[in-house]
Amino acid sequence: MTARRNIVETERLILRPFEPVDEASYVAIRSKPEVARYLAGGEASAANGAEIAARLVPGFAALWNAKGHGPGYGPWAVVERTTGCLIGHLGLRLLPEFHGRTELLYALSPEAQGNGYAQEGAAAALLFGFDTLHLPTIIALALPQNAASLKVMDRVGMKRRPGLVEVFGLKAVMAEIDAATYQEKCT
Repeated sequence: MTARRNIVETERLILRPFEPVDEASYVAIRSKPEVARYLAGGEASAANGAEIAARLVPGFAALWNAKGHGPGYGPWAVVERTTGCLIGHLGLRLLPEFHGRTELLYALSPEAQGNGYAQEGAAAALLFGFDTLHLPTIIALALPQNAASLKVMDRVGMKRRPGLVEVFGLKAVMAEIDAATYQEKCT
């Protein structure tokens, strides 16, 4: 993995802040019910994919501006290296409404799912969070029926907490990993 400024490159992915040019591709991704199924609003939110993308693309980009109102990090646009195509979002997001914790999040196009991209990107995001941002803990949230996301959380070493937590009006599984546990896992 290589990192420069706010861009991280893995073997198969380029993780970079969103740009205005990403909006059309992101609309196509967010408008698919199979992507929206496990996100806030569920499958019905796919009908509002254009509105959601118009809000999230600049919103995610603004989070990277530490001099503005952002924390200096946020979800990246996920670009497949071989094709140069946007395949989703992935990264870290500060959750002020959730006790100021930082969340690992990801949503990929159906065509990109099942290829290990979420795990590859999640591992890179954790490394960035602990080594670059010096975060003490990172959490992840997933609906209990989202088996693929739960597997990603497990595979990157996150430990699930018992029970469900309420976040964004949903009941979710929460997993977490702290910097010390992450360092042990990687050495």
